[in-house]
Amino acid sequence: MPNGFAYLMLFAWPFVALALFRTLPLHKALIWTMMAGYLVLPSATGIKLPMIPMLDKHSIPALSALLFCQIYAPRAPAAPGQPRVRPRAAGRGLITGLLVLLLGAPFLTAVTNAEPLFYGPRFIPGLSLYDAFSMISTALITILPFLLAWRHLDTPEAHREILRAFVFGGLAYSLLAMIEVRLSPQLHTWIYGFFQHDFIQHIRAGGFRPVVFLSHGLMVGIFFCLSILAALVLWREARREGARSIGWFCAVLWLAITMVMVKSVGALTISVGIGLVAGLLGRRLQILLAAIVVGVVLLYPVLRGAGFVPVDEVYEIALSYSEERAQSLKFRLDNEDVLLARANEKPLSGWGGWGRHSLFDPVTGQELSVTDGIWIILIGQYGWLGYIAYFGLLTAPILLYARHARRFGPSLITPGLLLLMTAVLIDCLPNAGLVPYVWMMAGALTGFVMQPARAPGEAAPATPPQERSMEAASSWLMQDAASPGRRPRGAADGGRGGT
Repeated sequence: MPNGFAYLMLFAWPFVALALFRTLPLHKALIWTMMAGYLVLPSATGIKLPMIPMLDKHSIPALSALLFCQIYAPRAPAAPGQPRVRPRAAGRGLITGLLVLLLGAPFLTAVTNAEPLFYGPRFIPGLSLYDAFSMISTALITILPFLLAWRHLDTPEAHREILRAFVFGGLAYSLLAMIEVRLSPQLHTWIYGFFQHDFIQHIRAGGFRPVVFLSHGLMVGIFFCLSILAALVLWREARREGARSIGWFCAVLWLAITMVMVKSVGALTISVGIGLVAGLLGRRLQILLAAIVVGVVLLYPVLRGAGFVPVDEVYEIALSYSEERAQSLKFRLDNEDVLLARANEKPLSGWGGWGRHSLFDPVTGQELSVTDGIWIILIGQYGWLGYIAYFGLLTAPILLYARHARRFGPSLITPGLLLLMTAVLIDCLPNAGLVPYVWMMAGALTGFVMQPARAPGEAAPATPPQERSMEAASSWLMQDAASPGRRPRGAADGGRGGT
């Protein structure tokens, strides 16, 4: 059970967010409210009120950020002669349609799952309109970081700050992870009074896999994977700009050592694969490969169901590395097969919540299936409509960026953020890792790619105050004034439309 300090941290986080919004530019405050809340607040701890989702480490930072974004983001009056209707942006209809689908699918799910289910002594109730509204409210809280980032993090400067947050957060977390590698996962127990998962799952290779304050050691692994990729992107961008890059390179080395120590094979494999792309390939190839991988991930359930995914070959590769890891992989794949067959009984709308999408023994009522990958969870609960809505919002900005890549400048910052999203989507195939910072990255990319294109030679629009603080603007102007021979930032980044 959580101790009093765990609940105190949850209740105190809005005040931490207030301090961030009062002292930092809005985009930095938003990023760190979400990122720090995810990293330090207790897992498996929350307060449940009727008709609203659980108030926990995911929802409280998001709601706090929403409140203070409304307070601290001033509304800029329209300039004289400025059209009231914003030009149509690329993909606006697609993103809007996906949002409508995400919020509308729960109604169909509830309507088609009114019947209760019986498995021996186990009773699972049917769904009602109350459940539909509950699912919608959960979906709204889930995508709140997406909506906030779409509105406030749609600039290259914000994207750079997201990457910096991953690096600095990873460096700070590496110290805590090293403690748990040596002493076993104990920090959550020492500080919040309980261990948030199954301890046996975090004994690896004669040592321990750290958990720190996250829900599972796998979440720690993918976070360090993204931290490495972010450091690589910032290192290459610093070299491209002719700035000092040794600090970012040292961060890459230290985070890579930490990645090995946390004993997360899947995240390490993704780090190596995407890291080679981020560290060696040019911007165009990065975008192309990201789009190809994302397309495969989006179609993975279809490919998996049709037998086009070489699961046997993957199992043999895992077996050559470790019999224990291979058996774990086979267990996941077998569960995916039976859960996908269960989901195909209601392919459009899914089975809804309460574990209705799982398999149970008809006599004892014991649950027979284990669900890991977020894709099979979404299809099982919300059907193909829900899967398309969720994964469509995550993948659409990457595909739209690839389609309109010529509009954007030579910077590697936003393509680097695309690579981070690609790594997360790969990890979502075996794991359930749709945490707030994933939605924040997706929203930041969506806001960027949906900016209306300008005609050649057209000046960039004035930056609205809600997207730039006076402090950041003054610092930028002073920096350019101190370097007369330096190329203007707008020329390097393609103005507001570049990265």
